[in-house]
Amino acid sequence: MDIQILKWVHEVFHSQTWLNYIMKYITYIGEFGAGAILCALILLIFKKTRWAGVAVAVACVLDVLIVNVILKLSVNRARPWQTYPDLGFQEFHRLIGVREPTDSSFPSGHTAALFAAAVALIMFYKVKGLPALAVAILVAVSRIYLCMHYPTDVLGGIIIGSACGVGGYFLMKLAKKIFLQKFCKKSEQEETVEAPPENQ
Repeated sequence: MDIQILKWVHEVFHSQTWLNYIMKYITYIGEFGAGAILCALILLIFKKTRWAGVAVAVACVLDVLIVNVILKLSVNRARPWQTYPDLGFQEFHRLIGVREPTDSSFPSGHTAALFAAAVALIMFYKVKGLPALAVAILVAVSRIYLCMHYPTDVLGGIIIGSACGVGGYFLMKLAKKIFLQKFCKKSEQEETVEAPPENQ
């Protein structure tokens, strides 16, 4: 079923040059997790959004550990063009100038990274985080469109990335609670020590 979907996409859509290049540049948002990392860095810069940045950053770390360190190395699934070299996927990639990754096909790293960031933002900001989810969905679609992954690779990336986003949010909440308890307690102790004695 996986390869049938990719064959259908290749036969129906890849003659549309304009769409090919749109998908090519959309997929770059998830290249090496750049979109998710950039999002975390921007949020961390500003005090108002710093805890949201922590949630995204932790989600990204979880994503790297689970996807790149554990799953890609253990599953080691061949890419579609490696398993089916006669379907024309590589010729298509060369035609539009898109990079062919050499690591495992499962799960989709681009998809997982963007969904980790998006879900963390939705957990933090609720409806305001939906634009990030829209970007993550576009990147996921682009990975199938470009025949970089099987649909099940992308589905795996969505599930794993979403789980990392939830984990990142709750770990941020835990870290925030510990930090505030320690900081507030220290501040109260300093105020007690510095307070002048009351007049008798």
